[in-house]
Amino acid sequence: MYQESGPKHYRVKYGGLAEKIYGLILAEEEQALGIRILRMVATVVAWSYDKLAIFRNFLFELRILKVHKLSCPVISVGNLAVGGTGKTPMVIWLARFLSEEGWRVGVVSRGYKGEETKRVLVVSDGRNILAGSDISGDEPQLLARRLPGIPVLCSTKRALAAEAAVEQFRCEVVILDDGFQHRFIARNLDVVMLDSQKPFGNGSLFPRGILRERTKALTRAQALVLSRFDGSAQAEQTHKNLVNQWPDRTVVTTTHRATRLFGATTQREHPLSSVKNKRLAAFAGISKPDDFFRTVRDLGADLVHTAALPDHYPLTIELLTSLAQEASEQKPELWLTTEKDWVRLPDDLPASMELLVLAVELDLDGDSSLLKAVVQESLTTSNLTLKDSG
Repeated sequence: MYQESGPKHYRVKYGGLAEKIYGLILAEEEQALGIRILRMVATVVAWSYDKLAIFRNFLFELRILKVHKLSCPVISVGNLAVGGTGKTPMVIWLARFLSEEGWRVGVVSRGYKGEETKRVLVVSDGRNILAGSDISGDEPQLLARRLPGIPVLCSTKRALAAEAAVEQFRCEVVILDDGFQHRFIARNLDVVMLDSQKPFGNGSLFPRGILRERTKALTRAQALVLSRFDGSAQAEQTHKNLVNQWPDRTVVTTTHRATRLFGATTQREHPLSSVKNKRLAAFAGISKPDDFFRTVRDLGADLVHTAALPDHYPLTIELLTSLAQEASEQKPELWLTTEKDWVRLPDDLPASMELLVLAVELDLDGDSSLLKAVVQESLTTSNLTLKDSG
């Protein structure tokens, strides 16, 4: 944990040793001898990781590694880089769009930081939530809460979960959450999320950089979605580069928009304007907490204290009590957190912490018609016949 302070803002950042080392490797301005040695080691590991990824993809191309084909269309939402790029909001957007179009939709996820299991876990049957975040992981739990009427299933063997979605829930379209590198399931459409500011980081593979595989892997995708597009010169240049480099791919831009504010325990709705000019504290255990804090400030709040937690960080009453104590000198009137953190909250909150949850959704602006067209095109005539006969 370290602290940063300013005239009106106090920041606490939590993280384990692995997160700190990885951050130092990526921070090119750090030139201490020990850090340079770490970068050399990371470069060797990244080289090995790259060769393994190439070999694995080669086995898929030769059909040595078997690909499971479902009896219904499959849409994958994934990314090329580690960290948050807006996959979960995109899955929600796609699931709602397809459901509104009359399709029976199912969502399949591996889950993360939940129980590692090869069995199929039904997080939601579309009517009731059947598993908590401690078992499913926070993303599937959030998907289950945000997508009433749509079953959400988890398994480390995602083909089993996808088959269960079709057989048990008669799903006509399956959406794979974080499925770009999971090539064991055939898909009709690959949607890849990219950060609009620095989509490829320093261009190196993990752990020397942020990439899961080389950028040429984007040739497997049909739609490239730039998240957090703010119209800046950097974002515009990223968009231009993608269009020029992949002219036969659909490139769309998205922003993240605050849509709801509700009590963490009561779920009572509050207008977004209710935080304007109020002294707030916030915590976020997501990949890019600063983006969330920026969204809070954009609502006009006076954000006097922030706590940045590692992605999927366990939330306990002891931790929340500690956060409240650390912020007490700044005297915040309210606390805010993300929906992903909300699903991981303990049953009880500190009495000194009045906590609200800020919901953020994907906004495609004028590009929604472009993405909808790609999605509809991916649902082939034979699959449409299957839908109509259901």
